[in-house]
Amino acid sequence: MIDSSDIILYKKKGFDGEKYIKLQKEAILKRISQFNKWRLYLEIGGKFLYDTHAARVLPGFIPESKKHIFAALKDEIEILFCVNASDILADRQLTNQDITYKTQVQTLIKRIEIEIWLKPHIVINNIDIQDSFDKILEFEQDFQRKNYRVWERYKIPGYPHNTKGVLSESGFGNDDHIPLTKNLVLVTGAASNSGKLSTCLGQIYNDHQIGIESGYAKYETFPIWNLPLKHPVNLAYEAATADINDYNMIDPYHKKAYNKDSVNYNRDVEAFEVIMGIVEKTISKENFMSTYKSPTDMGINDAGFCITDDEIVTIASLEEIKRRKLWYQQMIDRNEWETKRTEQCNILEKECNEYAQQKKYNLNQKIH
Repeated sequence: MIDSSDIILYKKKGFDGEKYIKLQKEAILKRISQFNKWRLYLEIGGKFLYDTHAARVLPGFIPESKKHIFAALKDEIEILFCVNASDILADRQLTNQDITYKTQVQTLIKRIEIEIWLKPHIVINNIDIQDSFDKILEFEQDFQRKNYRVWERYKIPGYPHNTKGVLSESGFGNDDHIPLTKNLVLVTGAASNSGKLSTCLGQIYNDHQIGIESGYAKYETFPIWNLPLKHPVNLAYEAATADINDYNMIDPYHKKAYNKDSVNYNRDVEAFEVIMGIVEKTISKENFMSTYKSPTDMGINDAGFCITDDEIVTIASLEEIKRRKLWYQQMIDRNEWETKRTEQCNILEKECNEYAQQKKYNLNQKIH
């Protein structure tokens, strides 16, 4: 059985993990300083404490990188842990094991408490009033009995393109406004598509309503913005998110502003219109967020500067695509998923092989 938490012990390295921690920490501290003493919502892309996907596609990446960076800041931060109401209802499988979504969330939150010594707020996103609330209410009450504070945020028709509706009392104004005391708020989640960005934007909107100045940035890992769109590392990210139909694309805002190609992914690009709407309507001109010209500008991602052997990471990424395809096939065999996920992986595998052939890489060498 394939498990998304697996770690591969590589004999050959293609990534400088120590350099990455150093560069990423410096960039985060710089971004914090750019927001002065205002509140900064820092979305954490990828797994928070132990990023096994990054460790598999970037041999040499230290899985606990984020923990090393944020452990020293634990007295200055609060954590919002996001879950998607749709994932609760569907009992989304985050590993290829017979474990409930609620159990997986409980495990992740408990690990944050043990390793960072902070009790996160739990944020349930994308609640649809037309759905049955029984399962969501059961999920919420179970955590409340364990002394967690749980907050509700609702599905907004037309999000993110309906800017007027999103930035209204019936949009973000209808969500719980989470009371916080720290100026650095880490926003993480159980998995991709958990509503982290929406939570940040909604909090900024509701902060503004009560006179609090706040802004947004993203601790990014994938896709890697300064690698080619069809680079194997970025293709492996698409394979990892095939279950939610994410895809990489050239950031059109970045191209227009700087005339440079930069890789981002569809949901961040789609949401940038909302972000610009917030910039125009809810924050001061002195807020550093007003300088963002593209989704890429929002991110903090130095991974591309730490690749030391492109051939090694190409081989690792190809292996990850094949691995994901096998995982999806196992789920299909259990009648839990559709064949389109393996079909997408076939396309990504073909593109990865084409990249390797163009570079004349030896894909047969053993790296672990």
